[in-house]
Amino acid sequence: MFSKQYFTVLLSFLILLVINCAYIQTQVRHYKDIEEDFSSRFYSRAAERIEKARNEGKYEGKDKVLYYLDMGIALHFAGRYKESNEHLDKAEFAIEENFTKSISKMSISFLLNDNALDYSGEDYEDVFTNIIKTLNYIHLQEQEDAMVEVRRINLKLNKLRDKYSNMAEQLSENEKLQGDGTDVSFNPGETNLRYSTTGSYLSMLGYKSMGKWDDAEIDRKKLIEASSGGLADFSKEVLSTTSDSMIPVYTLCFTGKSPVKVQSTLLLDYDPDLNMARIMLPGKKNREIHSFRYKGDDELHLKFAVPTIVKRKTRIDAIRTIIDGKAYGKMYLIEDLGQIAEETFKVKKPLIYLRAALRTLIKAAIDSETKEKIDKKYEEKNNEENEEDKKRELEERGKDKLMAGLLKFAVDAITDITENADLRCWRTMPGKVYGGKIDLNPGEYEIAFEYLDRHGNVIDSERKKLFVNKNDLNIIEGVSYR
Repeated sequence: MFSKQYFTVLLSFLILLVINCAYIQTQVRHYKDIEEDFSSRFYSRAAERIEKARNEGKYEGKDKVLYYLDMGIALHFAGRYKESNEHLDKAEFAIEENFTKSISKMSISFLLNDNALDYSGEDYEDVFTNIIKTLNYIHLQEQEDAMVEVRRINLKLNKLRDKYSNMAEQLSENEKLQGDGTDVSFNPGETNLRYSTTGSYLSMLGYKSMGKWDDAEIDRKKLIEASSGGLADFSKEVLSTTSDSMIPVYTLCFTGKSPVKVQSTLLLDYDPDLNMARIMLPGKKNREIHSFRYKGDDELHLKFAVPTIVKRKTRIDAIRTIIDGKAYGKMYLIEDLGQIAEETFKVKKPLIYLRAALRTLIKAAIDSETKEKIDKKYEEKNNEENEEDKKRELEERGKDKLMAGLLKFAVDAITDITENADLRCWRTMPGKVYGGKIDLNPGEYEIAFEYLDRHGNVIDSERKKLFVNKNDLNIIEGVSYR
């Protein structure tokens, strides 16, 4: 009879993968209640839910960056600024550490998928970490530390392409990618993103409060460049001086929800006649987005899964500021974090897509080889039994054929289960940043932020106490995740 050894091994591996699917699939179910707490402004309760989810294994070791990020922003909006920075410090360290380790662990993701790697964060998430840390230090009245954080924002963006150029070089030299019929060269994508408008804005405020007008003017120019001139009037207003009796108050509001990653399916076409492999977007007219040399003899048409950045919609179109019952000036859109996410993702996107294509090829080769061995074993077994009793031979052949079919089904199932895009992301980030300036006398005020839809209807609001002090950098934050 056909040996059950192969079937037992493959079936055991399949069952193990199903039981441990969290290891190779992105888990987001636990975010439902957490995001509801953010939308309801129950930030301390959100922090408790995040901690509970961690204790239940939702933020396992490879996802610890997400735990630190989620806790960091929940504690920030809860007003627990020191604790927030402690978690965001750990997030930043883990992001850098995991990125370094990920290159040496790429072989794991070629057998499974990128979900198996320690999450190293998206670059826009890494940058936003410094924005929140900057605000934490401002609220803690630690101005020098705030300026250290804000300088790191643009530093990270300026080094973005170098970061992935080094990664591409190491991937291209990886010996594990050689000898499989491909001739691969990894190259990062391009982006014109040099500055964060939010980072430049906070830096400009910091230098102005310190009386460093030349440095503030440099950041104003960066702000204008990063916004393509859209914030020229606002930045001029921010740097304008006020009378001795008045103090500038800067409003900063976060709205909407951060972009997320969704899974897209791409086509992988291997053409031995052209010695070319092409990655294409499926549709009526397949559009090529990447190609590389292929030296194999087989013509293959495969599908594989990759992540894409998608903005989440918000109904908020404008913000009205009311102080002691009086409406004040306009708030300007400083930054759309969804656009920043798309721009930074462009740099690593070619690397992710090409690696996914190669992973699909490797799995297809393993799949094909395994099936060939199963068929060969089946044929050998039948040849041995041709000399035996005819009746027994037919019975055994039927059982062997069924076993071979089940084995090949298990091979296909393992391949399908392990092909998932890495959709992990910082889901508790906001989506947009607004800013404004109001000149007030020192004292205590009641401030309200009214969040308006495109028709001018109030869809959300919040009230806070505002304390205006002469010697402080007076920034008051609002947030609505609607």
